[in-house]
Amino acid sequence: MPRRHHTGATQRLLEAVKSGFLSDDRQQVRSRKFPPVSTATSKPASPYLRHVVSLSRPASVAVSIVLLVSTATPATATPDGLKVTAVSHTSVTLAWNAWAGDVFSYELVLPDRVFRIVPGDRTSKTVDNLVPGTEYRWRIAARDQDMRLSALSDEVVVKTPQYPADSEKPGAPSNPRVAKSSANSISLVWNASTDNVGVASYDVFDGDKKVTTVPGTAAAVNGLRAYSPHEFTVVAKDFAGNRSAASDPVAARTRVGADPVGEARTVATSDDIPWGLTFLPDRSALFSERDTFRIYHVSGGRKTLAATVPDTHSLRGEDGVLGLAVSPDFVRDRWVYVFHTRENDGRIVRVKFVDGTLDFTRAETVLAGIPRAKKHLGGRLRFGPDGKLYVSTGELQRGELAQDLSTLAGKILRINPDGSVPSDNPFPGSAIYSYGHRNPQGLAFDSRGRLWVAEFGHFEVDEINLVKPGGNYGWPYCEGPCGRFVDPVRTFRTFDASPAGIAIVDDVIYLAGARGKRLHRMVIRGDATSEPEPFFRDHYGRLRTVEATPAGNIWLTSTGGDDLHEPGGDANVIVEVRLR
Repeated sequence: MPRRHHTGATQRLLEAVKSGFLSDDRQQVRSRKFPPVSTATSKPASPYLRHVVSLSRPASVAVSIVLLVSTATPATATPDGLKVTAVSHTSVTLAWNAWAGDVFSYELVLPDRVFRIVPGDRTSKTVDNLVPGTEYRWRIAARDQDMRLSALSDEVVVKTPQYPADSEKPGAPSNPRVAKSSANSISLVWNASTDNVGVASYDVFDGDKKVTTVPGTAAAVNGLRAYSPHEFTVVAKDFAGNRSAASDPVAARTRVGADPVGEARTVATSDDIPWGLTFLPDRSALFSERDTFRIYHVSGGRKTLAATVPDTHSLRGEDGVLGLAVSPDFVRDRWVYVFHTRENDGRIVRVKFVDGTLDFTRAETVLAGIPRAKKHLGGRLRFGPDGKLYVSTGELQRGELAQDLSTLAGKILRINPDGSVPSDNPFPGSAIYSYGHRNPQGLAFDSRGRLWVAEFGHFEVDEINLVKPGGNYGWPYCEGPCGRFVDPVRTFRTFDASPAGIAIVDDVIYLAGARGKRLHRMVIRGDATSEPEPFFRDHYGRLRTVEATPAGNIWLTSTGGDDLHEPGGDANVIVEVRLR
């Protein structure tokens, strides 16, 4: 038998085997995995895995297929010629020789992780956002069109230079002025500050309260009350942390009326990470705290404890109590769904909400066995217009799991409210709805019933994806569009977004950015979106969850201190933003 790699129809057959079924005719399949086939001589074992597939047909005719799948590594050479062509305090430019094989992508690797994925038609890469005065040890590998990875190249070591000692303050920014005002927003511009080394950023103050931080000489302040007075000043900060004197103040007033993203007001506070958020039919809300394992009820401006989730275990990472969802038939059944991590797995349970309390003494397990780790857990829950429960799961920092149809990690799942598998799922008998996801944490449906997913990227590209049943979204083989898998609808630089949650109101997407510390607004236009509009940049810090309210507004949660991984680690807020 000639050696063939499992691509095309063979790949689909193998995926069906791994998920337990044949996806084309939906006949049940049983698969056994054997060691590599031995040869009759002293030659090494054959580089194939032998899959015996048994099909049970209605006519009781047993058919077996023996599928030999290549596990051979590429015969082509390791990439060579890796070198540093430029270095700055925070960036390194690397170049290498084109690979001899049929290359799909390159992977720039540090000792502990894959750091960048580079398209196969490029032979150089500038890596930015590095730490000054730090040594980096680079290698490169190539991935071919069959997704096989080469051996690593020789190591190249480079150290980014440290910024020079600097105690000199920047000069004060000058001539701050109002560029534009609306009912709930004021835009400012000013002349740049001067510094002996360089200005890193500018802080904008409204009175004595810092309202945003920006890298350039313009800023928008959002969420203001209509027809309200303000007095702004600007302070420059250099790379050594030295701060300038404040600029001259500039007075401004918002206009009457309302903006599409309008006034913001705090509706609740939390000394932990408010992660899950959902609304009840009476317009009150529930939110979960990731690290304390508590769930609170917010009603009439009051916050009361609804439950502390039992049997929850945390590794002090991104685990704990995560997503919440309310049953579509809540008025009759009173079910609230909770995603939480236990010692050995992640679980979705449902509990009754009665008289302001979640009764975990009668909790029912809806879905168990979701793989868990310290990081990359996904964790969002969302009921769709079809009445099914959709679940996002992460790949636990093990990229290969995202492509493995025998595990629930790195997937979007779709289940019935009781946890059973819908008969029309793309992989019969499996909860998997789509795969190839890294760490999706946002789920929302548009007016056409389509599922949109927000997904944390690796180091460069965050994604918004429009989910197709059975779709492969490419991780860990690529991030962003690459033409081989289902491409994202919209991408962001990771330091502009790190999308932790999304909501859709009137076919407008609202995306909460953790690292980006801002809310993005995008209008859905067919299978695409408008350009993102940023709001609340660095006003509330890192943002975690955004949820549509029954009144057609949004609630937004901040997530400062989410890297502390300790209960009660920081002061956070839940903010209502009025939409027009």
